[in-house]
This record gives sequence, structure tokens and C-alpha cells, in this order.
Amino acid sequence: MRRQSEPSQEILDLRDPALWVLVFTAISVAVTATRFAELYHYNVVDDAYISFQYAKHWALGEGLVFNQGQRVEGYTNFLWVAILTPLYWITEALAIDFTASVILLNVTIAVINLGLVYAVAQKVLSRDWIATSAVLILCGLDNAYLGYAMSGLENHLLIALALTGVHVWLSRHRHRAVVLGIVLALVTMTRPDGGLFFGAFVAAVGGGALLPDDWRRDQTRKGLLQQAATTAAVWTLVYGAYFLWRSTYYGAWLPNTFYLKVGDTFAAIPRGLEYTRSFAEDRFYLPLVALAAGMWLKMPVVRWLLLYIVLHSAYVIYVGGDFYSGHRFYVVLLPFIYLLVGTGLKRLRDVVQTTRPWRWATRRTAVAATAVGLSVAGLANGFYHFAVRGFERGPYTREILAWAETVDNNVRYMKWLGQVAPPGSTILLGDIGSAGFFTGLPVVDVYGITDPQVAHQAVETFGLGKPGHEKFGSRDYLLAHEPTYVKWGYVTGDLHSRGYRIFTEFPASLKVPGLWIREDRAPMGYVPGTEIHFNQKELGRWRAVGNAFQNAPTIGMPMGQQPVRGHSGSYLSSWTPRLGDHATGRIVSPAFPLKGEVMLLRVGGGRDPDRLRVSLLVDGEVVESATGHNFEVLGRREWPIEAYQGKLGVLEIVDDSMAGWGHIMVDEVVQWSAPLPER
Repeated sequence: MRRQSEPSQEILDLRDPALWVLVFTAISVAVTATRFAELYHYNVVDDAYISFQYAKHWALGEGLVFNQGQRVEGYTNFLWVAILTPLYWITEALAIDFTASVILLNVTIAVINLGLVYAVAQKVLSRDWIATSAVLILCGLDNAYLGYAMSGLENHLLIALALTGVHVWLSRHRHRAVVLGIVLALVTMTRPDGGLFFGAFVAAVGGGALLPDDWRRDQTRKGLLQQAATTAAVWTLVYGAYFLWRSTYYGAWLPNTFYLKVGDTFAAIPRGLEYTRSFAEDRFYLPLVALAAGMWLKMPVVRWLLLYIVLHSAYVIYVGGDFYSGHRFYVVLLPFIYLLVGTGLKRLRDVVQTTRPWRWATRRTAVAATAVGLSVAGLANGFYHFAVRGFERGPYTREILAWAETVDNNVRYMKWLGQVAPPGSTILLGDIGSAGFFTGLPVVDVYGITDPQVAHQAVETFGLGKPGHEKFGSRDYLLAHEPTYVKWGYVTGDLHSRGYRIFTEFPASLKVPGLWIREDRAPMGYVPGTEIHFNQKELGRWRAVGNAFQNAPTIGMPMGQQPVRGHSGSYLSSWTPRLGDHATGRIVSPAFPLKGEVMLLRVGGGRDPDRLRVSLLVDGEVVESATGHNFEVLGRREWPIEAYQGKLGVLEIVDDSMAGWGHIMVDEVVQWSAPLPER
């Protein structure tokens, strides 16, 4: 005889309140996640762009690589990359933005996941609409669930496949063990730690054969063993074939990112424990309530989900957590945690409904209405505070609002660099995802995601720093690759002696301190006697007006000013310790002969071509002029002066601005006898 609850479980009942909670929650998630994407300027986190880069190269027939010709597994989400690969080809063919398309796919999967949560909850919670609704609302209000629905990462795909696996197991289909083996293999191919989900199933279901008869419900010991063995065999066949291929393709048993993020000891565990504690704290320790489901271990699905949560948490603690807000490594657990919380809520209701006070109250309309009203108000208040704390501590505040402009500026920066960089260029930096995807340049990776030598190095202080950033290439090792570009901030010290110059002539829409560019100095030579060093002796012959240059030259770091980079010794600056940006004035050099073909100088400070400028005057007319770029970095400017050879030139430096960034800095003026190579 078929159990009473099964016939209607496959049919949507429009009278089910939980179904309408699903509808409204799904709409809310779709709208909110899309709004988050809009606030984030339809960009994604940099780790997602790493996957995009692999998908792009695969779609273009260049192999599953980040840099062409370098087989390094710098991703851990093969199935997600495999899905993005045809999507990239389609978006290119239709001239549709790929990133926006991935975000749409992400949000769609997040909404589908709510449907899967509903389907699983209907079975696990015996169609208890209150408990099912609570599970759906908790998922829909969790800021990490919402934030990672538009992140471009694989989290929601992993959730979708894992929930599908649970649903397959609960379906009691004749071939469910085979189908489940395939689904669990896909889970593991989505991310290697998905293997813990498979391991939890084998242990919970196969190990259930060792439990007493009254724990196994209507399932025989032999039946449990056969189902677990069949699922394991299918998983081994499917995943084993993939594993054999990837280990042969990359020549390594594990992804390069594993070696990068995991040390040789257990040193990262304290950091992982704190990461786990903050995950629970940000949710009012609600995840700990899921552990109470241990009271119902007779249910195989509860054993499975609870063991998975424990195993996954142990893994996250071991690797030391992650640095992204919202606890990215725990996002995959959210639906399962809330399903177990729902299980506890249902069991609590079952107990309450069998008590005398409950039966007495249900016979009195006023008392029952009051109890229901207070319960609904209490739940609504709890959900409200749950959502508010999530918005305060999760991706909305700590990633989307905090980093949206920075990420968007960086994406535009990389797109611009990709347009101006000559063929054969390379770039050294740490945020490799957006750089590789948008510039199209081979990347020298500071943090070793695509560099096995960096990833395999030993770090004595591992576990004490920023997760995923504790191993990095040394200065000499990185520069030995001779990158064309070195992104600002990733290599310490002055690189002029290593054959690099500072570029700062970025479009006004970009906020970039500077960019180191390697150059070939072989065909160039400076003209002796044309150098202007801005020392006390030379500046004594200049004519100054106003209060901006009264204390020239500037030596060292003036009090109250941000650190200045890119100068060599003393330099000329209109910023004064007493007046700051309010100092104004004008200083003019004595006339000097123009002998070279190019004049080089370094310029920094505020960007205002009219009121903050250094100019070359010939015959009293301005023939070249430059301004800063709103950073305390002096970048090189190049002025062609061959047409003025034999004439006298004058340098005029003007500060007529009292606004923020109302100062200009100049250093290292010299003439060269040959044109510079184009970059």
C-alpha cells in the first residue's frame, strides 16, 4: 500500500500557502539580486573573471587555459566553466555582453533553487506549509544567498545540483541510485569539495545499514547497501573519467588553487574557526539550530544533510575560510541548514499540537487568534532583523556598496588597457581575473593562481594572513618574467632602475595612481647638460610669484601631504605644509637651449589643464603643456621638441587652483637625442 503522503507530492497544490510564499520569495530574490547587479554596475567579483577567462579561451579553441600555452588549473569549478564556454560563444555571435548574461544565468539558477528547496521541503517536512515557508523565507532573506546570486560564481549551480540530488533520492524512483550517482558526480565536477556531499551520502545511507532495525524505517539493510553501492559505482565511473582527463591534461592530481590556499600544517584552523563563528553570528547563530536535527537521525535524508554540513564545515575550518564578504565558502550550505531548521520547527509544532494547552486553545477562537497573531508577529520581527543584519554584514554593504565603484573603475581600466596595449605585451598583477579577461594579455600572477611555483612554496606564517594571498612571488622572481606592464601596488620599490617608467596619462574617467611600463632604452640617449634637477642652486635663478613656490624645492615628505611617489630626490611642488592646496603661484625658469628631439619630465598632483600646468614656452608661446591626474604620483610626460631645435625654451609652472588637489609637482626634466619607442 502506497504511503498516504506520496500521491499528491508530485502535484502543485494552488491551495498550498507555501506555494505562494515560494512565488513571492522567488520574485523578491530575482528583483533584489538584479538590483544588486545594477548597483555593482553589472560587474562580478574578480574570481569570477578567472572562470570567464578559461571559458573564453576554451570557446575560442585555445584550450582550457588562462594564459595561452600554459596548462595550469587555476579554477576549481570545471562544470561552471563548461557551461560558460558555449554561453561565451553565443554572446559573442549575438554581440551581447557576456558578463551581464552570466549574471542573468546566475539569478535564474538562484530562483530555480528556491523551487528545488520547495520540492525537497515538501517531502522532508511532510507538506508542512509553515515550516516550508520558513525555509524559503530564510533563503530569500539571507544576504549571502542574494549577493552571490549575481556574483558570477558557481555557488548557486552547486546548490542546484545538490538539491537535485536530494530530490532524486527522495523520489523513490526505481533507478534513483543510478541517476543520483550521475548528479553527485556533477556536483563534484562543479567544485572538488562537492565530493564531501557524495561522501556524506555514502556514509549516511550506506552506513545506515549498520544501524538498528528501528532506525532504518521501511528500508532493509541489504537495500541500503545496494543503493549506496550503486550510487558510488556510478559516481566513480563518471567522475573517474573526468578526473583521469583533467589530471592528464594538467599533469597534476589537484587544482593549482588547492596548493595555493592550503598549507602543509593545520595552522589555518584558528582562522577557519573564527570564520565559522562569524558566519553563525551574522545569522544570530541560527545555523547552530540545524544541529538539533540530530534528534531525528532515523531519517536518512537528515543524516545525509547533517553529515554534509559537518564535513563541509570541517573542510572550511581546515583551509582557513575565505576573504570575500558573506562567507562565500558557506553559501552552498544555506538551503540545507535552513531545511534542517525547518525540520526542527516542524517537529516542535508536532509536539506543541499534541499538548493539552494547544488542544484547549484551539477550541477557543479568541485565544487561538491571539496565539496565531503573536506567533506571526514574532516570526515577522525575527525575519526583519535577520534581513537587516544580513544587509549590514553581508555582500550588500561589504562588497556591493563598498567596492562597486572600485571594481567598475578597474574593469574600465582593464578594457582601456586592452585597447592601447601593443601585441606581445604582458602584465604583472594580483587581480588577474579582470585583467586577463578584458585586456587579452598574458598575465604574470603575483599570488600564484596560475603559477605552480608560487602555489607550491612553503610559507612559515601560513594561516595568519589574508586567505588565498599568503603565497606570492618575490620581487626578483616576478620581474624576471620581464612583464611589459606592472600594475601599481603589486611590486614594492622604485622600478626606474629596472628599466620601467611610470605612466599616468590615463583618461580622465579612470582613477588610477600609475602604471609601470617597461621600455627599451637602447636607441635613446639623453643630451648632456640639459638636465633640470630642481635643486636649491638651480631654482635660485627661477622667477617665482605668489606663495606656492616660496620654499622650493621640496625635499622629503611635507607634513600633512599624502605620500609622494615617482620623484628622484628634490622636486618642485606647489603644495606647502602651511597652506596645502590653498597655496597659489607661478614660477618660470631661465631660458635654455633646445637641443634634443624629445623632452621628458615627471608630473603629478591635481588634474586641471588650465589652472594646474607645466608648460614649455618657445618665443613666448606655449607649445607643450601637461597637468597631473589627481594622485601624488609623478608620471612621465613626453614632449616632441625636434621642431624647436636651436631655439630657446622656458618652463612655466602654474598653480592657480585652491580646490581639492589644487597643487602640481614636477621633477626630472631632461632632453633626449632620439625618439622614444612607441608603447
